[in-house]
Amino acid sequence: MQKPLGKNFMKDHGKELEVFLRKGINSEFTVRAVERPDGRLFQSFKDGDWEYENAWLIGEPSSGETVIRYKGSPCWSMSYRSEMMAYADKLEVYACLREALKKPNSDGYFRGPTEFHTRKNYSYYNVQHGPLTKFNGYEYIKDIDGDVVFRIHYNGGVIGVY
Repeated sequence: MQKPLGKNFMKDHGKELEVFLRKGINSEFTVRAVERPDGRLFQSFKDGDWEYENAWLIGEPSSGETVIRYKGSPCWSMSYRSEMMAYADKLEVYACLREALKKPNSDGYFRGPTEFHTRKNYSYYNVQHGPLTKFNGYEYIKDIDGDVVFRIHYNGGVIGVY
């Protein structure tokens, strides 16, 4: 059993966690996913004492979980469920999502901005409730006609730090 990180973890390491989370999200588009024997795709990214893990089930709809560890102990997680509409251009939709998630956000959102429009006629929207420590939200992408072509619901927060 892993040792909890303690109640001062966010005070001592909260800013580091935020910075590493952004690095981890950006790594999802550069680190190759590996298929596990259980059918999940898995990505991992390390930087010093921090490790970012993302694992998801292949298919439509899809679901997964992201976990961040500090010195080997889990400190943050997010579960998500996504759905791509059958009529969507998957490559274009994922390109929009990738571009949006790389954008800085001044609203305190860590997944992407509240709204982002691409040159390819797609629009990304993110509605997040709560801070990094305990949150839920959803994202969706619309095509030029205003039809939702992709959506994801997510929730999570800090773990093992109390």
